[in-house]
Amino acid sequence: MAERHPDQSWTLETGGQHHRVTVWGSAGRRIEWQIDDVVVAEKKSWDGKVRLTADDAGTMFLRFSSMGTPQRATYLSSTGPEVSLKAAAGIAGIDLVPEPGTPAAKHEDRLRDHPTLYPMLQALGGAAGVMASVLIAVLLARLLSSIDWPDLPSVPLPSLPSIPLPTIPLPSIDLPDVTVPDWVRWLLDKLKYAWPVILAFVIARAEVRRRRKQDKARRSED
Repeated sequence: MAERHPDQSWTLETGGQHHRVTVWGSAGRRIEWQIDDVVVAEKKSWDGKVRLTADDAGTMFLRFSSMGTPQRATYLSSTGPEVSLKAAAGIAGIDLVPEPGTPAAKHEDRLRDHPTLYPMLQALGGAAGVMASVLIAVLLARLLSSIDWPDLPSVPLPSLPSIPLPTIPLPSIDLPDVTVPDWVRWLLDKLKYAWPVILAFVIARAEVRRRRKQDKARRSED
């Protein structure tokens, strides 16, 4: 039985070798890495960050969105845990070129065509996630409060003997009274909702800058 068409493919020419990474499936995906048409590594994974290693070739790092959409494949000529950390942070390696029309190619096009709009959309997505979490928490609290829970019988617990502990004298320190302004309290209270939005914006901006550096690195390989 012939294998169905892959969901995503990337290619790269570097060091006199032709790299090709192919992905089948969107959730329980199968990933294959070829060098000069020879399979050097393959893996099945549900993770959003996947690492493939080949002793004589290096490391291939793949990243997928939270919805399972392929985003990028990065090649590094060395192996080791620190290599994957650098690739995940986008500070090492060179990205493979996604085949035109694939999800990863569309993702790259959005980054290049809308370098300002893309981070804003990511921030809006983060805000939507925060609002959804708050709304779910409110609805769940109302649902739980509306249920007539049965009274559970109390279980008497045995009395534990008290153990006398020695008293250690501690020096008394007079600390100054510090009054926090109301606007500071308000800001600290709202930060727990704002930080996911800010983080999404910062990550998106960093990805735009990383993409520009990768474009230059690819041109230098040509």
